[in-house]
Amino acid sequence: MTACGLLLPCAAAFGQVGSLAHITDSSFDSHVEYHGVRIPKGGEAVLADLAGPGQVTYFYITDNSRGQFYRGLVLKIFWDDEAEPSVNVPLSDFFGALESETIDFQSAAIQINHYCYMSYLPMPFSKHARFVLANDGAEDYARSAAYGIDFEKGKAFENEKSRLHCVWNRSNPTRDGLHTILDVRGRGHYVGNFLQVFTRYKGWWGEGDTIFHVDGKPITHTPGTEDEYGSCWGFEHLYSYTYSGYIQMKEGRNRMYRWYIANPVRFQHSLKVEIQNQRWQNGQTPSKDDYASVAFWYQEEPHRHLALQPYAERTAPTAAAEYGR
Repeated sequence: MTACGLLLPCAAAFGQVGSLAHITDSSFDSHVEYHGVRIPKGGEAVLADLAGPGQVTYFYITDNSRGQFYRGLVLKIFWDDEAEPSVNVPLSDFFGALESETIDFQSAAIQINHYCYMSYLPMPFSKHARFVLANDGAEDYARSAAYGIDFEKGKAFENEKSRLHCVWNRSNPTRDGLHTILDVRGRGHYVGNFLQVFTRYKGWWGEGDTIFHVDGKPITHTPGTEDEYGSCWGFEHLYSYTYSGYIQMKEGRNRMYRWYIANPVRFQHSLKVEIQNQRWQNGQTPSKDDYASVAFWYQEEPHRHLALQPYAERTAPTAAAEYGR
């Protein structure tokens, strides 16, 4: 097990300044391509198949849609000899561009700069890492695209058991005032999420708490959505910070992110992450808004099948409720 191992993410893994002087036995490599990419409906293309042992340190992608990635594109990442992907999410949403609406932001793990979609999440693997782009949408995809993967190779990763996982979920609308961000079994730790909320409520919509069920034990983490995503007493302005951000507030749409880098949510058997959907209307009141999320975590294999909701469900018109005054 490496120095980071199941203790990921650590300072070295995220390339912070204090670790830059540390020399290791690994060597740098990179896989970069720029050309036309064509993926018919129901088809897929292999972006890269990297030989290990190693660890991805940087992954970026862009195409000439100029910030409007086709919503039928799905990013799948397979570690080693897996038959099922550990990452299985819409491509744009992996980088925080939910609904394929690009908003520039900066964070420690993922950022978007002028149509350049970048991930710095460390992704260790022992044998090989296969990055696949699938098209489960309603039309063929044909664009000029560029992408690159930086990775380090070395025996230190040969026995590393930690693998990055990512899952997408939409509640349209939520039921019983709850949205599930993550529900997983195994051993690992949760490191963050993107959350998109659409509401028709004109008042304060974000009374909902975040609840971690760690190995079966419920823990209320914050007393309100704004607290969980780096603000207090409501969202009054947009911001994009190292570990948290609130980057969209327009016409009922709210987009935010939270990274648990210094405080990963560790579990030994299971973890379920829920967020309450509540508004303030003569007190805390359950709502039926439209929630979509992308969750990131590390765990030892094997993992449960990460089902992705069909394209039609992912792109369906919102069913968020109407509310009276």
